[in-house]
Formats: sequence, structure tokens, C-alpha cells
Amino acid sequence: MTEAVPERWGRGELLAATAPTVPQAVLAAARRRPGAIAVRQGRRAMTYAELVASAGGLARTLRDLGVGPEVTVGVCGRRRPHTIAAMLGVMLAGGAYVPLDPTHPRDRLLAVLDDAGAELAVVDAEGRALLADAAPDRLFVTAPADGPASPDRPSPDHPVLEALSPDNPAYVMYTSGSTGAPKGVVVTHRSVTAFLTASAHRFGIGTDTIALATASFGFDVSVLEVFTTLAAGGTVGLVPEADRRSPERLGRFAAAHHVTWATPPVSMLPLLDPADFAALRVLVATAEPVAPDQVRRWAGTAEAPRLRFVNAYGPTETTVEATAHDATGDWTRPVPMGRPLPNLRVYVVDAALRPVPVGTAGELLVGGTGPARGYLGRPGLTAQWFVADPFSGSGGRLYRTGDLAAWEPDGALRYLGRADRQLKVRGHRVEPGEVEAALAGHPEVRQAVVDLVPTAAGPLLTAFLTPARAPSDAALREHCARLLPAAMVPARFVRLDALPRNASGKTDRAALHELASPAIAEPGAGWQPDSEEAAVVARAWADVLGVPVRSGDDTFFDAGGHSLGAMRLVARLRADLDRDVRIEDVLRGRTVDGLVAALATAAPAGPELTSGNPPTLSPAQRRLWFLDQLTAESGAYNIALAQRLHGPLDTAALRSALAEVARRHEVLRWRIPTVDGAPAVVIDPPGDIPLPVTDLTTLPPAERAGTLAAQLTQAAGARFDLAADRLWRARLLRVGEDEHVLAVTAHHAVFDGWSQGLFLHDLGTAYARRAAPLPPAAASFADYVAWRADRADRRADTDLRWWLEHLDGVPPVLELPGDHPRPAEQTFRGGRVETLLGAGTTAAVHALARDCGATPSAVLLAVLGQLAGRLAGRDDLVIGTPAVDRRHPAFLDLVGFFIEVVPLRLRPAAGRSFRAQVRDTRDELLDALAHPEAPVERLVEALRLPRDASRQPLVQVLFNAYNFPQPQLELPGLDVTAEPVPVPGAPFDLTVYAAEADGRYRIELVHNTDRFTTARAERLLAAYVHLLDGFLDAPDRPAGEIGLDPYADLFEGTTAGPAPVVPSALPALPVPGGGTEAAVLAVWRQVLERDDIKTTDNFFDVGGTSLLLVTVRQRLEDVLGRHLRVVDLFHHPNVRALAAHLDGAAPAAGADRGTDRGRARRRRAPARAARRRGPN
Repeated sequence: MTEAVPERWGRGELLAATAPTVPQAVLAAARRRPGAIAVRQGRRAMTYAELVASAGGLARTLRDLGVGPEVTVGVCGRRRPHTIAAMLGVMLAGGAYVPLDPTHPRDRLLAVLDDAGAELAVVDAEGRALLADAAPDRLFVTAPADGPASPDRPSPDHPVLEALSPDNPAYVMYTSGSTGAPKGVVVTHRSVTAFLTASAHRFGIGTDTIALATASFGFDVSVLEVFTTLAAGGTVGLVPEADRRSPERLGRFAAAHHVTWATPPVSMLPLLDPADFAALRVLVATAEPVAPDQVRRWAGTAEAPRLRFVNAYGPTETTVEATAHDATGDWTRPVPMGRPLPNLRVYVVDAALRPVPVGTAGELLVGGTGPARGYLGRPGLTAQWFVADPFSGSGGRLYRTGDLAAWEPDGALRYLGRADRQLKVRGHRVEPGEVEAALAGHPEVRQAVVDLVPTAAGPLLTAFLTPARAPSDAALREHCARLLPAAMVPARFVRLDALPRNASGKTDRAALHELASPAIAEPGAGWQPDSEEAAVVARAWADVLGVPVRSGDDTFFDAGGHSLGAMRLVARLRADLDRDVRIEDVLRGRTVDGLVAALATAAPAGPELTSGNPPTLSPAQRRLWFLDQLTAESGAYNIALAQRLHGPLDTAALRSALAEVARRHEVLRWRIPTVDGAPAVVIDPPGDIPLPVTDLTTLPPAERAGTLAAQLTQAAGARFDLAADRLWRARLLRVGEDEHVLAVTAHHAVFDGWSQGLFLHDLGTAYARRAAPLPPAAASFADYVAWRADRADRRADTDLRWWLEHLDGVPPVLELPGDHPRPAEQTFRGGRVETLLGAGTTAAVHALARDCGATPSAVLLAVLGQLAGRLAGRDDLVIGTPAVDRRHPAFLDLVGFFIEVVPLRLRPAAGRSFRAQVRDTRDELLDALAHPEAPVERLVEALRLPRDASRQPLVQVLFNAYNFPQPQLELPGLDVTAEPVPVPGAPFDLTVYAAEADGRYRIELVHNTDRFTTARAERLLAAYVHLLDGFLDAPDRPAGEIGLDPYADLFEGTTAGPAPVVPSALPALPVPGGGTEAAVLAVWRQVLERDDIKTTDNFFDVGGTSLLLVTVRQRLEDVLGRHLRVVDLFHHPNVRALAAHLDGAAPAAGADRGTDRGRARRRRAPARAARRRGPN
């Protein structure tokens, strides 16, 4: 359920350029207004006639020296009108000017001249003094002096202009490169003249404009300030160098020149006095994100506007500006980038250059007349960033900006920062610009810069603020939390009198990091622990978060904590206090004092972790093994991921890295055969890992995407043979020149969601290290199973009694209306629909969770409880959720299946407020987590639930809040992005996934397609969002007042399906003397160890379990030589019915299956495999 971007949003209107080249545009204005002032600087003024005459005289000189089209000429002069005339003169001569700022270091200017191949430079006295002695091999021409001009001026028929093509360069502008070396952007007259027309139209520049020109001539905004104004016939108010950096002097200049149009540096806006700009009609903010409070300060309100405030965006490579948005003073959220300027097209795409839906972050691409020719002398870099346009069909090019953006629902673009400045916080992508804009929106914050600062506990998201009297940490956190998701709320705040700036006037981030260290190291002010236990908790807290406790009211999560940090805190406190600390203690306690109180009643720490344990299955793995025996369908219990690799890939190194990861994580070498009807474990020795490579580049380009999707679907859904197969596999698909997709699929028995990130991290490390082995894991999965069993021995009976009491009376089936009757046997065919919540909705979820002392998961789960309860007509129901069992520190970095499904009893009442039900859900989650030693299979047996082959017992609807670190592969020399993967299957009727990334929740609904159509699934998801929005708007109203009237169709449908299996009502018969019934009865009595079983007893009523069904199945096949499925025992649960079924069954596979020789051979096979295994 994602909304495609309307094509019109990304397409600017078409406007014809007023002239083919820049000098012709300026000459046309000069012919119209020869006596008007073109450039003014205090008492210095130059008319249009004087400007073109001065430029024309220089042009003739340059032409005589060989300057013409495709020739670069440096221009180095003070901020005087003659320097503008010099730039125009170079273009009149047909050349491309290369601006050189005389305030920059001489070595940089010389490097620019060298790179540009400029053998000649136009200089004034200051420029000559700076460069001439250092570059004796270059020719320096003196720029025309300010002053009266001769009446001679070039005509429109000047031969130089006739030779000049729109496709010749107008200028070469140098920008900073990622390597530190500047790179020259070559911009043609065609691009510039299209921009001059578009910018004059969009920004309101005309003959009555007096433009404030503050930008360095080496910065592309100067093209907007100078040449757009000149082409429109306006006046350039050229700010002297001494006034550019002083807010007071700049304000006086603006007032004296009656400036009507300005693009002052955004960082200077808070320092300027709007009273100095009384004549200002248009203010364009560009080059940096602008804070909403500055819009309010300058623009006024919609009711009382003072001026047009335009937020503009554009890289040098797209000719100054690409998008713009008019903002009013009522603006409170980050100001959008808007829509494209005339003659431009923009797209937001993923790594494969596919457009992303509304609200999804992606890279911004710019096309149309904007993209420059490329980087001077750098064809490889040009090819990397200027790519063919696959959308327009015009054969044009697109510039990959490297900036991240997203389309807002109203059709405006939202800027999310540089991709190469993107920060990673606990696996979440964080755009610093978005956090900075939120902070700058606080009325007491003047400026804010956000960055990751290294600490002993890992990098912390840190905000640097001015002024130094900015609000308290708690107030700032509360402000940010209203606007941003939890991962984007800074952990620390550093207050400064002023932000440090480098020579170009931009924030000096290196200096900020130096300033951060002492600020973070300060002891917590005004708070001291009042007991030894509090001191221990505070020390562990500080070590995990990297910051001290600063207030008794600080909660762990407000101070920057998260689920992974909570697990690390639990592990640390278990070791320091020797107490059985649990994750729910941190969730309940929250503050230091609360956590101390929660730990006061904690039992001694659990069992010690031992190593070298023999491999056995955990209860959760045994459950997966049984489900595998139950069905031969495709991989419903697979977990799949895919990564797109851009760049030169070393396939051999990747194959070796896969083998190294499997060597480190022993569970990746497990197989699970069945021996005498029970699961066993075989560990294969380390060795090579197959990595088949499929080359899709042999296909026509139009077929590759569809074939790739089909291949990924096949890879994700292919079933594993638990006994014979390695329980994970990888394959590589070549989809382009230096572009591959790595697909990895694993069975859940050896892999969980958390493991995805661990696997990719270790894979990237092994690939980078090449031959060097990874360090050994702190434990093996077999060690975890032994540790868990030891722990369960101490608490299993207590926890089971709690669960039996807690679930007493709850209906065991949650049946929702569907489109198809439930099949007699559960199927696992799945589909998926999804939607992306807005940033405001996500922030509201977090805010309500904080108010309720809950996690956001509790809010989202409570909504699902309301939806399911209404559709099923129930106010008492069970929804499952996975719980992660990684409480020992050795398990945090271990691949494996550490998940137990926990059945949560929810009571979605119509008469109580949603806020109260969030608190109820919070308490239910905490209580369930406090009783982890009763696996769901044991609960099913203890509750004596009716057995039904058509559905999962007890849990048919699952809620999964994915709050693990987001998996991301990093390979040196390659750009890696996640590739969408299909749904392998649907183990439950419905599963709702909630994952937060980039400040927004993505909600996915996976549905069993044999019960629900895609159309119904989409309606279910829409109804879920409808309820969520209603509850967030009115959390204190009775929940039932938020109706589902628009979704009344969801109450219609079928709930009919097969009845659960119940004991047979037939009278008991005497024990038969022979035949199939006698054989079945003998096996039952042997397996169940009971002699009183009758032929009509239900298997589950006399002590049978799901796992024992497999033993019965195998022994009956051995004895009778008849094919029998585990699910047949659900359909025929007593001796008489099962015998009748077996009498009509086909022979078992293998001619000697029922013989002693066949049985012996099958039982020897696992023993042979076990002897092949390597050391544990």
C-alpha cells in the first residue's frame, strides 16, 4: 500500500531561454536599458553601457591572445564591478571563466589553474600580486578598471558571438571533492541561459530588482545573484569583501542600497536585523537547510506577510538551483525543498535507479536542462554521477546528487541530507539535517549541528547548540521527541557560545568533536547515588550509554538507551550484582532508582555458561522440526535477505568470507536428521560454501528486473531438507557491469532476525580481512541450549503454573472473517501488503508510548488487538509475539535461533480509553517476559487444547516489532544497498510487522492467501492505520468511539473451516487379535508407555504430544511399510480410525522400508554423518 509519485510532481514547466548564450542575454538587457545601473557598490556604479563596453574591450584583447570556445580563463579579482566585467568579457571572447577567490590560499588557486588547464588569467592588482610570482609560466591580463567606459561596445553580430555555441562552456566552477582535491564542474551556456530564464521567473527578478550579491564568485550562487539579475535588467548590489562576513555591515549595506532581493548565507540569517531590509521583497535561502523560526522571523505570517521567503536547493552540477518552495511565517516543520524549477525534472530513486513511492527516502536525481557537461578532465567521475536518463525517453542525462530526499504527500520534496553524511544510530539511518531542523525550531535555540561523537561506549548522537543558555536536556529531548522518532533524538546536548567555522564559513565539524569531549565527560550535575546498588547501576548505565546519569528523573531510554543497550545493561548488571536481571526490569524500572527497586527482589543470577556442550535442539527448534515434519510445503520457515553490490566484486573473496562466517558460527553447519522418530543434530566440518553465480546480463535489459524478482522468489521459498541440507544457502546474481545481488536464505532453525545483522557484519569483516580468520565466537549455539535448559530446570514448573492460570478460559482460536474457507490442512502460501506511516504519526506513537511508560510496540500491538477483536467479535483473545532470549552477553553476537513465540492475552474493551489499553498491553508484555520458561508447545499440551491440522494451536495472529539493528553489509570498495525480498510463506493467518527506519514506521501485513485475498489484506491494513490515527488523535476517548464504519466490508466473509478434532464417541472395542489395528495399538502403547489404551482413545487425551506423533509415524511405517504423514494422525487421532486409514494407504517409499535391513540402514546414516563432523 504505497503511493506512486505523480509524474507531474517531478516535472517543471517549460520556458524558452531568452538568449542562446549568457553574453547575448546580458547584451539584450543592455540594449534595452543602456543607462540603467547594472552594478552598484556604494559610490561605485557601472551602467549597462559601461559594463558591456568594459567587457567588450577585454574580450578583444583575450581573443587576440587565442581565447575562444572551449578555452578556460582564470578570473581573480576583488569584489569590484570590474571583476564582473572581467567574467562577462571572458564569455564575450568565447571562453569559459574559472573564478578564483583571492581570499583563498594561493596554493589552492594555483591547483585550480593547473587542473583547469588555464594558461591565462585575468587579474586585478591584488590578483597579480597573489599569483604572478608563483606562476611565471602563465600569462596574466589586467582586468579593466572601474570607471568611465568608452562608448564602444560589442554588437549582437560580433563575430565571437557567432562562433559561440550554446553547448560551449560558460564557466568552470570548482567544488570540494571527497578526496580533498577540488573538481571542476563544466557548465554550458545552454544550461546557464535556461537557468537565467527559469530563476528570474521563479524568484521574481526583473528590471526593478536590486539584488544583494554576497556569494563568493567561486560559489555558483553568484551566477544567480549576478547574471540572472543582469539578464533581467536589474541592479546587482555587490557587497564588498569586508562587509560579507559582518552582520552589522551587511545590514547597513542592504539598507543603503534599498535591496529588494537577497540570498544571504543561511547561517547569517539569525544574526541579521530584518529592520535593515525594509525594502526587501524576496529572500531566497539556499546552500544550507533553513530553520522554521527564521521563516517566521523574516516572512511574517500568511495573514500579514512581509516578503516572499523561498527555500531553494541545487548542486553546482545542476546549474545553481534545481528546486524551490515558498514558505510562510506560519511554518513550524522543516522547510521542504519544493518542486523543480522550470525546464528541470527531478526523481527520487533507490540504488537501482527505480522511483520510490511517496514518503520513501531515496537519492535525488536532476534532469532536463540543468545537468552540467561533467567534471573537467575526469571522465570516470563524470560517468559515475551523470547517468543516462531512463525515464524521459529523450536521450538526456540525469545528475545523481548524492542527496537524500522524499516526496511529501502534498507533492513537495523533503531534504534528508547528504547520503555521505548519513549517520547510522543503532542500525537506523539518521539524517543530521532533519534533527538539526527540529532543534532549530525550538524558540530558544539559535543554531544546531548534529553529529556522531565517538565515546568509550560507542558513537553517540550529539547536538551542538547556540546560544549557551539553551534549554535543559529534558526540555530539548521532549521537543525533539514530539517531532522525531526515538533513534533520532540526540543522546547528548553540548551548548556553545558560537559554532566553530572554517575558512569558507561552514561549520568546522572536527573542532566540534574536540569541543564535545570535555562536555560529555563532565560529571552529572546535582545527582549522586544514595546506595551502593544505585552506584553500581549508575556505573553500568554510564558505561553502556557512554554518558553519566545527570538527573534522578532521567530514564534509560531518554538518555539515549535502546533495546540493544538494554540487553547490554542487563548483561552488565547480571555480572556486577550477581542477580537474575531481566530486560523487563529495565523496562519497568526506567530510572536508576526505579531499576534499583526492581532489582531488590531479583533472584540470584542464573546458571553459569559452560562451553563444549554436545549439540541438542532448543524447545523452539524442536517446534520448527515438528512443523517441518507436518508439511512438505515450501519454505514457510525460511528467512531471506538480499544485498545489491555496486562496484568491482571479488567473487573468490566473497566465497571465502561465507565459509569463514560458517566456521565461526557453528550452528550454520548444523543439520537436523530424524533418528527413531526424534530430532538429532549433526555438525558438518568447516569447508567451502557453494556460491552459484547466475549471469542475468545475457538477457535483454527489459527482462532483467522480472527475472531477478523470480530468482529471488525461488531462492527465498525453496524448502530445506533438515536432514540432508546445509540450513542456509547463498547465491550471486550478476545484473550489470560491476553490479551483483547477493541472496542469502536460511531456515529459521539456525537463524533469526537479529542474526541477519550479525551475519552481514561478519561477512563484511571476513571479506575485508581476506585470509585473516575471524576471532572465535564467545559461545556456540549448543552452549546456549545447555544454558537455557539449566535455567529452565529452575523455573519451568513455576512459569508453567503462571501461564496456565493466566490463560485459563481464553478461547484458543481467533477466527477472522476471510475470503476462502479454511483448508482442512494448514497451508503456508503467503502474500504481503505494506504501508509507510507518516513522520508525524510515528512521532505521535512515540509520544503516547512515553506518556504511558510503554514502548512504541505496545501502542502498535494494542491497535492490532482492537482490530482483531472487533472483526472476530471478541473482547478476550490471544495474539502472539516473538521474544528474544539473548540475555547473556555471549549471545548478543551469536548467529542462531533465539526466539520464543509468546502468547499475549489481550482484552480490547470498547468502553475503556485507548491510553488505558496501551498500559494494559504494556503490563501484559512485561508479565509475559517475566515468565519465559514455558514454551508454547508445552503450553498447548498442558492446556489440553483441541488439535486441529488446519491452523496453529493457540496463536493464529502474530505481531512482530522489528527493533533489531537494521542489517547492512559493508564491503570495501563497493556501494551496498538492501534489495527487497519476497515473502517465503505465511506460518500464521496474519502477521503484522512494524519496523522503524528513517523516522517512519513501515507496517507490513503478511497473510495466508488461502484465507485472505490481497484486496482484503489491503483493506485490513488500511483499517489498522485508520484505528491508529483515530486513537492517536483521541487516546482518552472510549476506544469503541473510534469506529470502523468505512471498513464495514471486513466484517463480512467466511469463518467456516474444519472442526477441531475431539475424542471419538464410538464405544470401545476389545483389543484386536491381529492385523493393522493390533499393530497400531501396540505402537501407541509402546511410545506412550501405557497398557490401558483403547482403540477409541484420542492420542492427545492419553498423553500424546505433537513431537511424539513423529515417533509414532516412523515406527508405524517401519512395522507396516505403509506411507503415513504426521498430519494424518491429526485427522485420525484414535487407533480404529488410523488403522482404517492405513489399510488404504500406499506403500512407503523404498522396497525394503519395513524390513529389518531397511530400518538398520536408515538408523546408521546419522551415525555416519556424525562421525564426519569436525570439532565443535
